[in-house]
Amino acid sequence: MKKIKMLTKRILLALFALLMLTAPALSLAESDYETGDGWIYQDGELKITTNNGLINFLYHEFDMIGDPQHKHSAADVDRVIIGKDVTDIIIDYFIGDYNPSTTSVEAGNDTFVIDGGWVINKKTNTLFGAANVKQNKNRSEINDLPTYIEHIGMYAFSDCRALRQITIPDLVISIGDFSFSGCECLENITLPSKVITIDNFAFSECTNLKRINFEAAINSIGIAAFHVCVNLETPSIYNTKTEVMQSNSFWGCDQFRIVEFPASLKMVEDQAFAMCENLNTLIFNSDQLIIENGAFTYCKNLKKLVFKKGKPISIGTTMFNEDGKTPDGKCFITYLYDTNGETIAYPTLYYTAAYAGEWAPNGETDWNGYPIQQISQEELDAILTEARGEAVPESVALSPTPLPTSTQQPNLTDANSPVDDGWVIQTIMLAMVMVGVAAVVVLVNPKRKRK
Repeated sequence: MKKIKMLTKRILLALFALLMLTAPALSLAESDYETGDGWIYQDGELKITTNNGLINFLYHEFDMIGDPQHKHSAADVDRVIIGKDVTDIIIDYFIGDYNPSTTSVEAGNDTFVIDGGWVINKKTNTLFGAANVKQNKNRSEINDLPTYIEHIGMYAFSDCRALRQITIPDLVISIGDFSFSGCECLENITLPSKVITIDNFAFSECTNLKRINFEAAINSIGIAAFHVCVNLETPSIYNTKTEVMQSNSFWGCDQFRIVEFPASLKMVEDQAFAMCENLNTLIFNSDQLIIENGAFTYCKNLKKLVFKKGKPISIGTTMFNEDGKTPDGKCFITYLYDTNGETIAYPTLYYTAAYAGEWAPNGETDWNGYPIQQISQEELDAILTEARGEAVPESVALSPTPLPTSTQQPNLTDANSPVDDGWVIQTIMLAMVMVGVAAVVVLVNPKRKRK
C-alpha cells in the first residue's frame, strides 16, 4: 500500500512539472500571439518593430492566390506600440480598417512622440495621425493640432466622416496622400499660405466640400486630389504655380463653370476635368501647352476655350473621349450615357488680337478640327472678371459665340456706316406699351370709385 502511495505521488509530481512546462505555450495559444516581418501581435496589441512593420502587417495578409498569410487583420488591432527602433512608419495606398484606440511610443525612441493625442514624427515634423484613431473619427471639429507640424501625413484624417471643421497650422507645407479622403461632412477648409503640394487623393470623395483656397505657393495638385468633390466651387487655380493638371485631379467637380489656369501650366492630362458637366469656359494663360486626349471627357457643356497667348503645342483630337464625329466635323458623338449616341457641338477656340497672325494668318476658321474665333478685349475682360469672382460690368454682355467680324453689326460711331433704324422700332413699341398702361389705369380707377 505504501508503495502505491509513493508511486501515485511521483506521478502527480511528474504531471505537475509537465503542466508547468506547457503553461507558457498554452498561454500564448489562448492570447493569439502572432509575429511577422517587423511586427508582433498579441491580444489586440500590435507592436511595430521596424519601419516596414505596419505595411507588412496591413498588406501581406494574403498571398498571390488569395490565401491569408497570418490570422489577424487591421480590424483586430486595438492598441499600437511604436518600437524604439522605428524612425519612420511606411504605409502605402491601402490602410484598411485600421482604427486603434490607443497608440504609444516605446521608451528609447527618439523620433516619434505623442503630443496632445497626436502621433508626430519629430524628425520631419510630420503628423502621422491621431493616437486614438477610433475616437478621432467621431470628432466634428479639430483645432488642437501641434503648431509646429509642417506635413499632414498620409491617411492622417481619412474617413473622418463626422469632421466638419479643422484648423491647419500655419507652418504646414504639404497635404499628404489620402489625408482627407472620405471626409464627407467637411464643407470648408483654409490652407496655410505656405502649402506647396496637395498630394494624390488628398480630398477625394469630400462630397460636401464647397470652398478651399489656393495660395500662390502651390505648385503641385496630385492625381485625383479632388476626385468627386461634386459641390466644390471653382478654386483660384490661376493663382498657383501648377505646371500639370494631373489625371482625375478634378474629376466630377460639377459646380465648375469657368476655370482659369496659371501661366505656369504646361499640360492637362487625360481625365483631369472629366465629368465636369457644367463646365462651360476655360481660360489658358500659357502658350507652351499640351492638352491630352480625354482631358475633358463628357464635359458636354464646354463651349469656350480661350487662349490668351499663342497656339498650344498640341491639343488632343479627342479631348472629350468622343466615340465619333458628325460628317461635317462640327459635333462629336458619345455613347457614355446614351446608348443611341448623343450629339454634342464642339467648343470654339478663341484667341486675342495680338496672336491673330499666329492663329489665322490667312483667315482660317478652324484649327486641328476645332472652330477658331478672335475674341474682343471687352469680352475677354468680362470673362476674366467672372472667373476671378469679381462683378461683371453691366455694360458688357457675354455672347455665347461671338459673330465673325464680317457678320457683326456695323459701328454706329463710324460716319461712313449706315444708320441703324432699330431705335425707331424700339421707340414705337415703347410708346404703344405706355398707351396701353394708361388705358388700363383709366378703366380701373372708375371701378374703384364706384366700389
